[in-house]
Amino acid sequence: MLVLGNLAFAQNQFLFSVVSETDASAIEYVEVLVSKSDSFEPADVVNYAVANEFGKGRLNLPGGVYYFKFIAVGYRPLVRRVEVHAGKQLQVELTQIDEMMGQTVVTIQSRPQSSTKSVERVLVVSHKELDNRSVFNLSDALNQQMNIQIANSSSTGSAVSMMGVSGQNVKILVDGVPVIGRLDGDIDLSQINLNDVERIEIIEGPVSTSWGSNALAGVINIITKKKTSTSGEVTFDAYHETNGQDNLNLTAGKQIKKYNFRGGFGRNFFAGWNPTDEGRFDQWKPKEQYSGRLQVSRTGKKTELLLKTEFFNERLLNRGKPLPSYYETAFDEWFHTRRMDHKVQYNRQIDSNKRFSGYLALNQYTRTRTKYFRDLTTLSSRQVVSDGVDDTTGFTAFMARGTYSIASKNNVNTQIGYDIISQLGTGARIEGGEQVISDLALFVTSEITLLKKITFKPGLRAAYNTSYDAPLAPTLSARYKHKDYVYRMSYGRGFRAPDIKELHLFFVDVNHNVVGNPDLMAERSHNFQFSATGFHKMKKMLIRPSATMFYNDITDKITLANIAGTQFTYVNLDRFSSMGGNVRLGIAGNKTKVNLGVSTTHVTSVTNEGEGGEISFGYQEYNGNISRKLGTFTLNAFIKYTGAKTVFNINQESGEIVESQIDAFSLADIQLSRSFANKRVQINVGVKNVFDVQNVQNQVQSGGVHAGGSSNLAIGTGRSYFLKGIYRFTQ
Repeated sequence: MLVLGNLAFAQNQFLFSVVSETDASAIEYVEVLVSKSDSFEPADVVNYAVANEFGKGRLNLPGGVYYFKFIAVGYRPLVRRVEVHAGKQLQVELTQIDEMMGQTVVTIQSRPQSSTKSVERVLVVSHKELDNRSVFNLSDALNQQMNIQIANSSSTGSAVSMMGVSGQNVKILVDGVPVIGRLDGDIDLSQINLNDVERIEIIEGPVSTSWGSNALAGVINIITKKKTSTSGEVTFDAYHETNGQDNLNLTAGKQIKKYNFRGGFGRNFFAGWNPTDEGRFDQWKPKEQYSGRLQVSRTGKKTELLLKTEFFNERLLNRGKPLPSYYETAFDEWFHTRRMDHKVQYNRQIDSNKRFSGYLALNQYTRTRTKYFRDLTTLSSRQVVSDGVDDTTGFTAFMARGTYSIASKNNVNTQIGYDIISQLGTGARIEGGEQVISDLALFVTSEITLLKKITFKPGLRAAYNTSYDAPLAPTLSARYKHKDYVYRMSYGRGFRAPDIKELHLFFVDVNHNVVGNPDLMAERSHNFQFSATGFHKMKKMLIRPSATMFYNDITDKITLANIAGTQFTYVNLDRFSSMGGNVRLGIAGNKTKVNLGVSTTHVTSVTNEGEGGEISFGYQEYNGNISRKLGTFTLNAFIKYTGAKTVFNINQESGEIVESQIDAFSLADIQLSRSFANKRVQINVGVKNVFDVQNVQNQVQSGGVHAGGSSNLAIGTGRSYFLKGIYRFTQ
């Protein structure tokens, strides 16, 4: 007892708090390293802690002199020499680095670094911006970004394209793990919940060297929150929108010594929406989503081990229109989507210059369609059982990835990595009932810095695939800093592998005859990008202008074609190119931040052998947002204008080009927020889709043997009003 008493007496409880130097507001999730020396070598680090959401934390330390290092995203690191004794309390102030000056990024880097110092151009959507807009899925988070277009389907969700290149060439990641389960080449972004997300990193342009197939146009990486305070935390938020959306989310975390526990659960419910209240058919289908995550990690002096499990469950109802002649019956369809994702991550700091990071992941995806015959008088239902009516499609992917990073003293940083993915596709519409595609790749990149101003980054990827010949994927990027400007140039050789459906689909019944093509070539591309970004400080303002130009050229583009009678298959027909540019301007002051931008994109597609001729179209976009502190309130407003498009498609019945004109439209959101009870309670109120955009005209100009006409393209559920409440509890 005497020994234990002496030990307990020797340990002093050290309390600390961290605030902003600008306005003395608390800084959340500040990391604190305690070391015996100011070099902070791993052998000298004696303790570690994370402040809670209110910038407060505690440590148990023996009396003595230590060096404390405070680290927070968006602030300059601070090292402080502290003498610890009983009852010691410390408050430190950190100097803020405006978000426009860059945020830490990891997606394409050999080591975490500021987005302003990375060789590639990386756009970051912070969790603060997500909160400012009260968005809850990836589709809503991206629809205000320039050079990114969201195509909405009222029943199958939303898809993304970047720089004029379709979604099947955009890779979606969650903590570096690819998301599986593409429908017609697209990931449904409305199924990716953003609860407990720290930031989204967007890389426009070719990153096939590091990320392989489906990365011709770029990568979108969702980074979830990892840090949890030692005192523990619980956050609950509720969201209601007048278009029928009601969401509930709960997250909790606790750090116990070297172990970090974090978990969450959410329910998103959408009642369905129709422009009129007539009938049972909904233009936007009702759906209910459940999602959850459980994460456990252990951090040592040189190693970190993380285990994570996530699940997602969605049920979407497509109510059919009443059938003639008495309109007492109808056919209804249920679409049931399930995802289960498991990951084991291992990181090791071998020494001060060498680091290994790797993971193993198992992802499972199933989508089931079930059809019912509904009696509208008795409200009874019976399942319709016949060939081709019900369908279950499943994908299971095993993935392994590892990178070994070496930072040498001669300004050369090298990363060597491997990628392994094996994907199994199952379903009645897959030839033979199941098919497997596996891919093994090795890649290497190097950052070479000359004269502290010029950085070159060459890279090369070599892959072996069980179903296609994958070309080598080289890249060469460069960064040059001159005074207040940073210039970037990049070239990439990209590719996209045919997926399981394009290779092995077998969908033949009375109404369909679509088969895959096992002889498809991989899509290949040349991608070029140039950008310039400036940083100017004027009195109490920061001004950040930027400009970007891009060109993408894709050969052997995969498309669906009519080969004989009513028979269709996938073929390598088209050559595709997109080019354009954008100009952005950011202005930040003490209380106001403004971002403005304009972009233009031109797309050209040429069919081989000139059968379809050359088709091309262009469009412009304008966007802007403003954030303003009004006393105890914060006002945020966003707007994006998408110009009219003249688009061309090949009529699969006649084989001729169909031209259509899609009208211009604007989307805008406004939010007012305020915090109470020392930031424990936050209320957001606002308006979404201010201009009440529901559908836009899609006017067919010519259609070969078919007469011209018009149809509506669904954009949104009209103007709606929302209320969001957030409650944060910390011990």
